[in-house]
Amino acid sequence: MNRNRLRELAVLTAALLPLGCAPGEPACDPDSDEDGDGVDACAEEAAGTNPDEGDTDGDGFDDGEELACVSDPLDDREVCYECGWEHNDPGDLDGVGPDEGDTIGNFELWDQCEEPVDLWDFAGEYHILYLTAAW
Repeated sequence: MNRNRLRELAVLTAALLPLGCAPGEPACDPDSDEDGDGVDACAEEAAGTNPDEGDTDGDGFDDGEELACVSDPLDDREVCYECGWEHNDPGDLDGVGPDEGDTIGNFELWDQCEEPVDLWDFAGEYHILYLTAAW
């Protein structure tokens, strides 16, 4: 699922949870959450998740958690970062070079939660990267 589309679905889900229905759908019960994942059945349908399974992709994070942390609830390889980083990789970046204006190649960094984090998950934002090394 495209990261921008996932982000739109997360915003849509957050906006629709109080209303309890998806656009163009008949009104539904805003308290209907058969699987107990914090996402009502109408929002689950909009996101493409299974309303009968709390963790659609089986990665250990329920659908509500994944939508809240901007992780794809349909991709078991993508999980919420422990430190709360969002998955902002739009899915269409290419490492094209080191020159100003180029996209840097993706690589893994370790964060303060001792977890690997992909550099491209910070796409679209400004960050200062401070690296040190010791021998």
